[in-house]
Order: sequence, then C-alpha cells, then structure tokens
Amino acid sequence: MAWVVILLLLGLIFIGMPIGFALMISATLAMAISGVDVIMAPIQMFSGVDKVVLLAIPLFIFMGELMGATSISDRIIELARALVGWMRGGLAHVNVVTSMFMAEMSGSAVADAAVMSKIFVPSMEKQGYPKTFAAAVTATSATLGIIIPPSIPMLLYGVTTNTSIKDLFVAGIVPGILLGIAFMITSYIFALREGHPVDERFEFGRLGTAFVGALVPLLIPVFVVGGLIGGFVTPTEASAVGVVAALVFGLVLKHDLTAAKVYELGAATVRQTAVVMMIIAGSAVLGQYLANEQIPQKIAEGLGGLTDNYVLRMLLINVFLLFLGMFLHASAAIIVVVPMLLPLSQQMGIDPVHFGIIVCLNLGIGQQTPPVASVLLTVCSSTGLKIEQVMGYCKWFILAMFITLMIVSFVPAVTLH
Repeated sequence: MAWVVILLLLGLIFIGMPIGFALMISATLAMAISGVDVIMAPIQMFSGVDKVVLLAIPLFIFMGELMGATSISDRIIELARALVGWMRGGLAHVNVVTSMFMAEMSGSAVADAAVMSKIFVPSMEKQGYPKTFAAAVTATSATLGIIIPPSIPMLLYGVTTNTSIKDLFVAGIVPGILLGIAFMITSYIFALREGHPVDERFEFGRLGTAFVGALVPLLIPVFVVGGLIGGFVTPTEASAVGVVAALVFGLVLKHDLTAAKVYELGAATVRQTAVVMMIIAGSAVLGQYLANEQIPQKIAEGLGGLTDNYVLRMLLINVFLLFLGMFLHASAAIIVVVPMLLPLSQQMGIDPVHFGIIVCLNLGIGQQTPPVASVLLTVCSSTGLKIEQVMGYCKWFILAMFITLMIVSFVPAVTLH
C-alpha cells in the first residue's frame, strides 16, 4: 500500500497538481483505505505547522525580499566584480560570488535564481558569453542559497529531526564555500576552452570602495546568523532581527523602499509562505501514515540489508536522495524522506548535523535535474530558454556539485569542524 501511495503522489505531481495538494490527497486516501479515520488528516496538518520555529520561514523569506528590492544586490555585484572580475571568464565568477553573498540573505535557491537570472544572463550575453552557459551558471550557483546559512531546508530539517538549527547553519558554511569554488573552477575551464573575456582589471582602490559600499548589507546577515550561532537569539528571533535591519536599511538609510513596495513584498512573502506551509501540512499527514506503517524502519532495513560496507551504504543513501530530489520539492523531500533514512544513518554512526548537509546537497542537485528541476525551470522561464538547451552546460556544473557531495559525504570534518 505504501508504494501505491508513493506512486500516486508522483503521478499527481507529474500531471501538474501542486505538491501540497498531491501530498494531502495521496495521504488521506491511504488513511481511508487503511481504515484510519480521515478526520485525523486535518488534525495532523495543523499539528505539522503548529511550531513556533516555523515562523522563521516567512521572516527569512521577507528579509530576502526586502534586501533584494533595495540597492543591496547592485552593491554586492560591484564588490564581486572588484574581487574576481579580473579572472578569465570574470563575469561568470562574479555570478558565483554574488550568489554566495546573496545566499546569506534569502535561504531560498528559487528566490536567488529569479533575481540573478534577470541581472546576469543579459549582461553575460552582452559580453559574448553563450546565453545557455550564462543560464547554467546562474541556475547552479543559486543552489548556494540552501547551503550557505540561513537556509530554509536546513531549518525544516532541524525541525523534522530535532537537530540544532544553529549547528546546521555552522556546518553549511564550509561546504557552501567548497561548492562555490567548484563552480568557479568549472567556469574557468569553460573560459579557457571558449575564450570568455576578463571583466575588468583588478584595482585595490576599486575593491576598497566596493567593500565600503557593501559593508552594511553584508553585516546584516552576519549579525543575524552570528547572533544565532552565538546563542543570543533563536532562529525565529534571528529572522525577525534580519527583517527589522533590512527595513531600516531600505526605508531609513538608503530610502530604496516605500510603504507601497513593502506591502507588495509582504504579499509576495505570503504567497511563497503559503506554498511552503501547504507542503509541510501535506507532508505531515503523509509522514504520519508512513510512520504508522513503519515504512522508515522497513526502508532502513532494506537498504541496510543490501550491504554492510559503509562506503556502499553511503552511496546508496546518496543515490536514493538524488532520485527522490528529482521528483519532490526540497521541503516535501525533507519532511517525508528524512524520517525514512534517519534510522539507517544513525545505525551507520552518521552525525545528524553531517547527515543534514548531505541531504541539502542532494536536494540542491535535484533542483537542477528534470523532471522537477525547480531552480533550473525558474531560470529557463526567465530567460526564454528550454531545459534541454541549458543542460549541455548545466550537466558539468551538476558534476561539480556531485564531486562536492562526495567530499562532504566521506569527509565529515568538512561539516563537523
């Protein structure tokens, strides 16, 4: 019956039904067939979202929206150009470094992709880069938004597994930097092969001016995440501090925002939050059904029974996560799939924090791979390109992501530092 439910879920998603509704329908149908009173479904939905820490999700989204609507993105791009624009293929490196900075502010890869695709793809195309290459760099580097803190998937993982969100945020810093370097190496290889141009010469004076201009925007996420890591604030309080700081910067210091604009951004935040919360509510129902049927334990036993070798087990976990990441939204995958694999990871002695970063990296790759490919689709819709056109370049950046995933999987010190 569990496999029927999962196939029904994937079928509903495949025909275009919103993931939250697909989760609710498949889980409620499974409950009815199993003889469970379906009145428990709405109760389970409510309990799934009735957690104070989940308030951090709309607040982090709102903080990202506010900072994206101000001159912050321009200041950060200018700093990135001063830092790495002198390299061969400079604008591609600027794209990656900007995404690393922007990842500190939104926690959402899709949001970063939507903003960056409008800025970088046209400008890279003007400088002679293939449009498909520009789209591939933009899409894959946006994945840094869920690895470098603050990260909404990490927050959901922490809530789902009762793992310290602070520890998860700390653990994501080094893998995020490694992933950014992997993207820059890949871009540099293409720059040498295709003769991509240098953006501009390196100048210390320009770097200093750009750094001063971007200092305040960069300090906002540093204080937010730093306050959380230091134990001064909870995740919800940290996100609230970020919202207030972004409002002060946009409304008072730089006058980039107006009351009407803040209202518009608030409405966009509500829409994004509704999507995430529907997924969480639906996942809570499906997760409860799977738990009642002891599916997580059975999957752990099944995967564990295939081999006793630690390396092979780790590879099996990664393959399983990569496959599911191709079909499920990151939020749904974390809430539904992580409880299935957590027992096996604990048997293997994998630290929950380490496992959380492995999960996020796998799901980041899933955001670039069809049929779901949420981030890649966002960039393609913004640029008018087709997925198959972009995949020619994108596959090599996905390979860079996979290499980083293997390093993080088999070198726990990268995350547990």
